[in-house]
Amino acid sequence: MALFIFPMSPTAPAWSADKKETRQREAQRRTQQAIKQAQAKTAELEQANTELGNKLKEQEQRVSEAQQNLDGFSRKNKRLAEDYAKEQGKAADLEARLKEAESNLRQTRTELAEVSTLQLETQRQFKTMASEKTALDATLATCSGKNEQLYQFGRELINHVERPEGFTSILRAEPFTQIKRVELENIFQDYRDNLDQNRMKPLSVRSANP
Repeated sequence: MALFIFPMSPTAPAWSADKKETRQREAQRRTQQAIKQAQAKTAELEQANTELGNKLKEQEQRVSEAQQNLDGFSRKNKRLAEDYAKEQGKAADLEARLKEAESNLRQTRTELAEVSTLQLETQRQFKTMASEKTALDATLATCSGKNEQLYQFGRELINHVERPEGFTSILRAEPFTQIKRVELENIFQDYRDNLDQNRMKPLSVRSANP
């Protein structure tokens, strides 16, 4: 047994060195592997960071666009509110005008009814006046005829008295009446003037010369 151990003793340090080198290589391999993993992880993180940065930029762009859209919507909403207020004002004005027009229409209808009633009353009065005028014309015609007859009778009477024979008979009575010829002529002229003044004009003449 001693013979076996003795010859092997000179190779023990070499075996230990190989084992140590193996451990070092293994450690180096593990270190390199860890470095590669770390580098890969770093690259992965950098890529993720880049992607996150890009996504953040996209998100910021979207937020900016959304803000712009929101501002646009706010301005549009403000304009719509102003337009709505204007339309409400116009609607209120139109409603007021409509009420005024309806009131004017009712008043016009009332006035038209009054005018129609007045027109009917005027027509009735016109018919009454026409009937009265017809009756008055008939009365005037009768009176005019009688007046003309009286006028003719008066003139005939005066003419009869003024005849020589009639006038002479009156002059014969002068001593009793003490009436002179000139006075008699004046009396006859006064009667003649009175007849002329009270003579009615014919209806046709009065219509032509009112």
